[in-house]
Amino acid sequence: MVLICDTEYDVLSPSPGSYAMFLPPDMSSVKSFRSALTHTLSQHDFPPNNIMQIELAADEALTNSVAANVSSSSDETIICRWRIEGSKFTLYILDYGSGIRDENPVEDVDKNLLKTNSTLCFSNFIDSIKNHQFKKPDTLPYNGSEHKHKNMGKGLKIINAMMDSVKVLFHGEGMVGDAPQGFKVMGSILALEYDRAKHL
Repeated sequence: MVLICDTEYDVLSPSPGSYAMFLPPDMSSVKSFRSALTHTLSQHDFPPNNIMQIELAADEALTNSVAANVSSSSDETIICRWRIEGSKFTLYILDYGSGIRDENPVEDVDKNLLKTNSTLCFSNFIDSIKNHQFKKPDTLPYNGSEHKHKNMGKGLKIINAMMDSVKVLFHGEGMVGDAPQGFKVMGSILALEYDRAKHL
């Protein structure tokens, strides 16, 4: 097992291409996670535009997990595990919140959103998200203090637009499933996949 210590928190690398971080439910974790994620993606020759899309989705996913823990008054560690195999990137984020629930209804995500005119579409997409977030701040911890945070709402829409595959699972009582039937939900596992070969 290798420790990568170029971020505020240690990154474990139990095998080549496999990484893990154990983070507190605090928004300061997002910056540390992004730094480690960017470093590992760069090491595996992911181009900057791919890294930017993955970073944005990963930021939203971890923000959702921090918010889920906070809303459930849980100070349990959030686990981020990712694997890079060739052109494929897979990320799992496990939290101990009450589980991700449906957000406000949003229009379907066009999976070809960033393929036709990537610069224009990406810019318009980000602008619409910023406008939404500006109207919907919430309070989350940052370095242990409460701060208004605008990065709330439409998280799953952003993640779906950036990634090739997004799955929400629930865990609890030693079980994992895509629907919390038959067990008490202790938190969520967000599974994200991205294949840079599809985004040339």
